[in-house]
Amino acid sequence: MELLKNIEKRLIEELNPKVKLVLETSRYLIEGGGKRLRPLITVLSCGMCGGNPEEAIPLGVGLEYIHAASLLHDDVVDGASKRRGKSSANVIFGNGTAVLTGDYMYAKALHLFTRYGTKEMIEVVSEAVMEMAEAQVLEISKVGELISEEDYFRIIDGKTAVLFSACTTVGALCANYRYPEQIKKIGYHMGRAFQLIDDLLDYTGDPQKTGKPVANDLKEGKATYPLLCVINQMNKEKVKKILSDPNPPSEEIDNLRKEVLRLGGANKTREKARTEAERAYEILKRLDHTHYREEMERILEFIVFREL
Repeated sequence: MELLKNIEKRLIEELNPKVKLVLETSRYLIEGGGKRLRPLITVLSCGMCGGNPEEAIPLGVGLEYIHAASLLHDDVVDGASKRRGKSSANVIFGNGTAVLTGDYMYAKALHLFTRYGTKEMIEVVSEAVMEMAEAQVLEISKVGELISEEDYFRIIDGKTAVLFSACTTVGALCANYRYPEQIKKIGYHMGRAFQLIDDLLDYTGDPQKTGKPVANDLKEGKATYPLLCVINQMNKEKVKKILSDPNPPSEEIDNLRKEVLRLGGANKTREKARTEAERAYEILKRLDHTHYREEMERILEFIVFREL
């Protein structure tokens, strides 16, 4: 897709810090891979709302920088050693450099929006970044606990759904679309579906493809939807004990993972993600049929049925 090639090119071109180490760290993450869903969703939203998607590319790049910055910060907070199958930036360059490079990328995103965006777009993106930070703090505060489904969705809405919804909203605003709130909901449901499948892959994914070990969330004491949707069929006290253990035995983690799958946690999570995707699709169907809408529908299908 030509739009994707232009996005990839712009992602590197806009990285122009004066300090070489900031450039090396940011390029290490950007060039390390990624599906570029957020900038793609931004430009496709602009196109399907009647605008010129090329005009939305720098805005999509800014949103991808925000995503990249959040990954840099998350890896430091989580003490991660791997990202997309290779050493994480904090391992290569150090925690301090990773955090400050993340700060640079947040600032670079703001710079792009002040240059190419509007006040309304800046408000949308600023609110999303605030909610992302709050959700990350909430998630940290709940580590080791058997949380409610309500808290789970509060966390994933902030971690993922708000940025997806910012992407679709910014695209709609770039096209001067009259009803951006409708388009915002598309991104919200896409983001929910994406994170649900991400959490499912922690139970079922191939480490060679996902770039991280199976059951990593369980090891870190994080209760996600595959577990929560079947918890009433399990020994809750036993599960709480495993989650609250800072160094749980590998055998216990693997047995818990297998029990979740045996009870149908994977199927229920996939079905929940499919429901969220269908809600997005129902809104998409109200828009004029264009190849931009078709591409958005393909992304929805990819999100729900991806295996990595």
